[in-house]
Amino acid sequence: MILKESRDLEWIQELRGRYQFTNPTLIEKTIRAFSLLEALSVSGCPFVFKGGTALMLHLNSAKRISIDVDIICKPGTDVIAYLSKTAGDYGFGNIVSGERVSKTNVPKTHAKCYYTVSYKTNPLLLEGVEEEKILLDVLFDDVEYHELVKKPIVSPFLQSDDNPVYVSMPSLMDILGDKMTAFAPNTTGIPYFKDEKRCSMEIIKQLFDVASIFDQTTDFEVARETFARIVPVELAYRSKQDLGVKDVLDDILNVSRIICTWGYDDAFQHGELADGVVRVRDFIHSERYNYDSAVVNASKAAYLAALTLAGKNEVQHFDPQINLAGVTLSPAIDAKLRNLKKYRPEAFFYWSQVDMLLM
Repeated sequence: MILKESRDLEWIQELRGRYQFTNPTLIEKTIRAFSLLEALSVSGCPFVFKGGTALMLHLNSAKRISIDVDIICKPGTDVIAYLSKTAGDYGFGNIVSGERVSKTNVPKTHAKCYYTVSYKTNPLLLEGVEEEKILLDVLFDDVEYHELVKKPIVSPFLQSDDNPVYVSMPSLMDILGDKMTAFAPNTTGIPYFKDEKRCSMEIIKQLFDVASIFDQTTDFEVARETFARIVPVELAYRSKQDLGVKDVLDDILNVSRIICTWGYDDAFQHGELADGVVRVRDFIHSERYNYDSAVVNASKAAYLAALTLAGKNEVQHFDPQINLAGVTLSPAIDAKLRNLKKYRPEAFFYWSQVDMLLM
């Protein structure tokens, strides 16, 4: 189980130095998100854990920070009643539940779970109480994943005893299929705007996650099947039943192309995506994330979309020793992508794979 010391200021400061984090507030939020997850698990609530924080458990790393808790429950599950039993033991006080305003038909609710911060950022409250919150998102629906696995709530962010709490979550390949649907901003994915809220950073988070899982993928079959299962559900949520799997894959391919060609023919989407690359940096600590990083990530997403369109499962990975001198792209592929051969050979390699799969 998670030790109380994980929420102490001294531990947060230690993590800050160990991983060279620039924003300790996000460290604490990550710890609190895992604490909320464990509180929910020990309460007996039946749920499946998903999303970016679930990916952190799968990868067992500090590669990307995630600060929300996303779960799936059967309709009618009183999540707040379960959580109220144990939240106090994990440092949470007030829990405010409410329906999330949405223009889609997604059967969701959310709760804001408040805690007293250890790392204070408001100098006016140094002698008082400063509160923050973790957002719990609950989707009431059937589980569309191929395989569920049990994982211990263990992370480099946590101090734990020898009796970890386990949580049910999709397999890594199931998460990849799910994440692909999320990186399709014009169809099934996170849109560029939700009302007035700019969501560009969230889109790039999905891209980063897709690329991170891609790096560990050799057989794409499960992810491809999960993607095909989830797409109709997500389209129905958005009242887009006239669209299909191919439309979503075309969306992924087009957005990836926009990133890799610096948006020469779509200034709006490129501007939003570039903004997301800048704003996501506080959440990524495995590298100095920049636009060039996003180009490589987008080429991997495009390759996965092409594999899905072609019905292929074997994933090829770039070898820096490969000779690309004689590799060309067909006229059907955007001419601007040819510039990647010299500038970003890894990205060019994946687009050459896209070309071979779709030509």
